[in-house]
Amino acid sequence: MPSTHPPPMSASSFAPFGRVVAGYGVVGVLWILWSDALVELLFENIELLAAAQAWKGLLFVLVTTGLLFLFLRRVHARMQRQAEVELEALRREAQTAALLQALMDSSPDAIFAKDRQGCYLLVNRETERMAGKGVTPMLGLRVQDLLPAEQADKIWEDERRIMREGRIETLEYEVDTSEGLRTFNSIKGPLRDETGTIGVFGMARDITDMVTVRRQLQESERRYRLLFENNPQPMWVIDLETLEFLAVNDAAVAHYGYSRDEFLSMRLPVVAPPDLVSGLERVMQAKLKAPSVAHQVTGPWPHRLKDGRVIDVEITGRNIEFEGRPARIGLINDVTAKQRVELERDAAHRLLEDVLSRVTDAFVSAGPDQRLVYANDRAARLVGLASPQDMLGHIVWDVFPDSRGTRFEAAYWRARESGRSEVVEDWYQPWGLWLEVRLYPAGDHVAGYITDITARKQAEHELQQSKATLSDLSQRLMAQERFTTRRIAQSLHDQLGQQLSSARLYLDVAMARPGPAQNAASGPLAKASGMLDSAIAHVRDVLREMRPPLLEDQGLAAALDNELRASPASDLGLAVELELGTSVRGIRWTDAVEYAAFMIAREAIGNAVRHAQATRVRVSLDGDAGHLRMRIEDNGKGIEDDDLQGRPGHLGIVGMRERAAAIGADLLVERGTAGGTVVELTREVAAP
Repeated sequence: MPSTHPPPMSASSFAPFGRVVAGYGVVGVLWILWSDALVELLFENIELLAAAQAWKGLLFVLVTTGLLFLFLRRVHARMQRQAEVELEALRREAQTAALLQALMDSSPDAIFAKDRQGCYLLVNRETERMAGKGVTPMLGLRVQDLLPAEQADKIWEDERRIMREGRIETLEYEVDTSEGLRTFNSIKGPLRDETGTIGVFGMARDITDMVTVRRQLQESERRYRLLFENNPQPMWVIDLETLEFLAVNDAAVAHYGYSRDEFLSMRLPVVAPPDLVSGLERVMQAKLKAPSVAHQVTGPWPHRLKDGRVIDVEITGRNIEFEGRPARIGLINDVTAKQRVELERDAAHRLLEDVLSRVTDAFVSAGPDQRLVYANDRAARLVGLASPQDMLGHIVWDVFPDSRGTRFEAAYWRARESGRSEVVEDWYQPWGLWLEVRLYPAGDHVAGYITDITARKQAEHELQQSKATLSDLSQRLMAQERFTTRRIAQSLHDQLGQQLSSARLYLDVAMARPGPAQNAASGPLAKASGMLDSAIAHVRDVLREMRPPLLEDQGLAAALDNELRASPASDLGLAVELELGTSVRGIRWTDAVEYAAFMIAREAIGNAVRHAQATRVRVSLDGDAGHLRMRIEDNGKGIEDDDLQGRPGHLGIVGMRERAAAIGADLLVERGTAGGTVVELTREVAAP
């Protein structure tokens, strides 16, 4: 606070008192000299003279006292006025100093002044805060008392140079403060008065955050430049005013075929086809100079490569400042292939739409929200709408409400959840039709073909009826065959067989009688005997063919085993084998099933022996009371395609199929994977 006490008396303040004293001395001397002479002149009487001298002295005291009082009063008033003036000046000076200190303390910058020895004369609060000191402790200290020696010596060296050279400088320091290592921007200059340079003053601003941001910007710029240079996509920077190339990356050089120096000597319109340069330049000038607050994608633009080829590009760019110039940075995306693919895709899409609109099946496609995104004309007609557009955007189940809870809906959800196609056939009551729906999931969409299969179902039903009728007829024919065969075999055995045996017996008796007649007929008799033996053997073979041995008595497994043993295969060097499943021994099926299976096996074995040129035949039989599986395979040359279908005059395959159909079995005839032929009979049967 500024002082309100009077200032101490200066040497000039005593000047009025000196004049009073000098005047008093002159007046006193003159009074003594003149009053003594006058009194002696007026009074000659010694007593009167003594009294006059006394009164003269008293008068002198009174007069001089009055004069002295008046003079001192005047001097005092003058001194009082002078003291008040000086006191007011001191008050103003104190107010100015306080205001200056307040201004300094209000500054966010550190403000200080030092003498020539580097001692602080003046500091503000920011300087105190930075140094971690109060005002009083800091005044009189040097920077060496506050900072590490290396930092302090650098600062003091700069300040001595500033005082020596007498100029203002802007400096930057990194110093340790109470808040850690901080960066300061300091403006310093010589502190002068009328005598010359008396010290140094300075202002320091904490620019740590700004330096950090600057370094981050520099690092960001470095990274962006690195991204620019190494981006696999062509990039460039163009001057907004002249459209000149200011920078290009390696990808642009490689893609366009121009060298970097060639690029930097060109303008953007150069890369446009010649017939589009003028128009492109006007358009680009308008677009490039438009305000840009975000990245903008423009194009496609036609660009000409150095070799003359024209490509289509899209440019993603924005306005920037580049080396102090308004510019635009652009990333170039060659969309030539993309454009071609899109054109081809659009053409394919149009073709697909045209095809789908012409197909006789209904076609619809639903998106992830189950809303229809496509439908063809057939689908619209099925639901009674004039146009497929009337179906789009509607939920599938709103367009086909009666399909909820049906096999169609279940198939839809299975296809969507599994990602696999689904095919379902069912009667759709609202339309009175049999429908086949084929569902094809693709991502989160499901497409469906809806086909009216009512006619096919009717044909299948009729075919099933025909098959049932044919199967019934075949079973009757097979039964008739077995009955007829049994009767013929019985007749052959009981009549012809017996007659041949009797004839042989009589012949043997005739040949045994001696005599000339026997000797003369021995040759014909022997020949007749051989013929009878042959006839008897033939009858036995026919009986075995017509009534397979052991089939009726011991079953299919035993009959097959006997058939293979009696087969002429071994005489022809053909290896035959029978493999029976563990559960098949002792199992009996119906007579019709066992007879048909045996005859199919006989036919297949006979084909292998007679036609396949096989060296091995293998028969396997497996099953249980409710199942029959028989497989005959050989290693021959394999069955021909014509034989698979049954060539005219070759009824073996046809006969096997008819026998299988007659017992409701499935027959497979095919080439083996390693060659040869495979015949496989499978049937679910009931125990007898």
